[in-house]
Amino acid sequence: MITCGVVGATGLVGETMIKVLQDRSFPSLSFHPFASDRSEGNIVRYKNRNYPVEIIRPEAISKGMIIFGATSANIAKKWVPMCTEAGALVIDNSSAYRMDPDVLLVVPEVNGHLITGEENLIANPNCSTIQLVVALAPLQQLGRIKWVSIATYQAVSGAGTPALEELKRQHDGTLPANPANRIHENIITSIGHPDRDGCCSEEVKLMNETCKIMGQHFPLFASTARVPVRTGHTEAVVVKFDNPVHRDEAVRILEESPGVIVSESGSSPLDVEDTDIVVVDRIRNNPGDPSVLQFWVLADNLRKGAALNAVQIAEEYLTKIDMK
Repeated sequence: MITCGVVGATGLVGETMIKVLQDRSFPSLSFHPFASDRSEGNIVRYKNRNYPVEIIRPEAISKGMIIFGATSANIAKKWVPMCTEAGALVIDNSSAYRMDPDVLLVVPEVNGHLITGEENLIANPNCSTIQLVVALAPLQQLGRIKWVSIATYQAVSGAGTPALEELKRQHDGTLPANPANRIHENIITSIGHPDRDGCCSEEVKLMNETCKIMGQHFPLFASTARVPVRTGHTEAVVVKFDNPVHRDEAVRILEESPGVIVSESGSSPLDVEDTDIVVVDRIRNNPGDPSVLQFWVLADNLRKGAALNAVQIAEEYLTKIDMK
């Protein structure tokens, strides 16, 4: 049994991590909820025990701990080195270390085999990347991927509790919304600030992280938008292969893939909310090109898109330790 902790334990992702750890009976002997000084002393319930929220300090970290990070990248850069130097394993959900060539970026269904059990830091990918690669990676059995086009429709919970609260106030009419920030009955077509090339930060994450996780480099054309949905990201995906492919074979492959449910009915974010599945819906060939597949991908961005994937990384890590 091990000691684990969650940094950012009182945020949306941190709270979901705690729930997933309990749902999956993670083998922890004790638990540390870490958060900012605003939450210090609050009580977090974990496995029928109460734990006071702490500020993360060196004396609270010991060798062999597993620490789950649910903070921003700027904050992660402050506490992650302290934990790794103390001999803990950090599984960080921020973008701080994802593209570091010396740090694994892992979706267990895709590249979990790369974990050796000797790591002190493993990065958890972006929520939209996770669900995409769970669906995309198995389809490499059909042929070499030439390019991917993806449009995302991302839930407000991806922006945290303040964004959800603002959505509710706008819906209730208690907050007159600035047109630039209005999300109720609206779509915001840039998630993060656009760079010089016009790509917003969410699009850059999708493009870079997908190729790193899959170990292949192909053009990925991403367009990301925030939509007035509480939970559950939806993605419209188009994949071009180097040879003709058949949708029935794609369906067979995905039905046999871990973590995937294939649907043909037209799924919605409500179908995946509070679940651990990635739904791949309406797989079809493009009528004008037999080497092109189109489909939808949906998942709960707080669970599989963040908390669940992080816990699955820890489970894979523990499996590798047990094999030594």
